[in-house]
This record gives sequence, structure tokens and C-alpha cells, in this order.
Amino acid sequence: MLVADRDPQAALHLAGYFSRRGFRTYHTTQGEEAMLLANSRRLLLAVVDVSLLDMSGHALAQRLKEIDPELPVLMTSGDYAPELEAAARRVGILYYAHKPADYELIGGVVDKALKN
Repeated sequence: MLVADRDPQAALHLAGYFSRRGFRTYHTTQGEEAMLLANSRRLLLAVVDVSLLDMSGHALAQRLKEIDPELPVLMTSGDYAPELEAAARRVGILYYAHKPADYELIGGVVDKALKN
């Protein structure tokens, strides 16, 4: 599982949550590093923030979907702008979560996504 977030602490905390639930997780603040991980490992799911240090979360989500069109991608954002969510949905994300992230809610979405 990949967690990409501009905020290193947010990435670490969400990755830790999923690690405690038994998932192998990778976390990063940069889209290019996320792409290296995606190209070298089989990902079950990605959680991508709308803003990373080197690219937008939308660009990363689109690139991840090019590698694996079936990859479930969740997007998080602290910005409540409806146009950001609409752009994310056009890329094909599974779920759009507002920050602060509700880990239990995101965990439920992940569980449901991985059962399909």
C-alpha cells in the first residue's frame, strides 16, 4: 500500500495505521518517489494527497492509473474546493476524504475496496 502526502507526519501516521492493520506500507512526500515504488512493487491500493512536494496528487493518481487501471486510489485533501474533488473523480479515484483524515472511515473504504 502506498501513502503519498505532502506532510511527512501525515504520511507517516496514515502508513503506520495501515501497518498496524497488517499491510505492508510505503510512504513518501513526493510523486516521483511514489512512481518509483509503484514501478518496483505490486501495490494493492494508494492513498494520495491532493498536493505533494513535486507534483499534484491528481497527476500522481493519473500516472498510477496508467500503470494499473484497476488500482484503487483514495485521495485526501485539506482544501474543500469542489473543483479539486471533481478533478480527482475524473481521474478515477475511488474515494475523496477531507482532512483531518478519519482513519476508521478510510480503513472501512480500504477494506471494502480490497474485498472486490
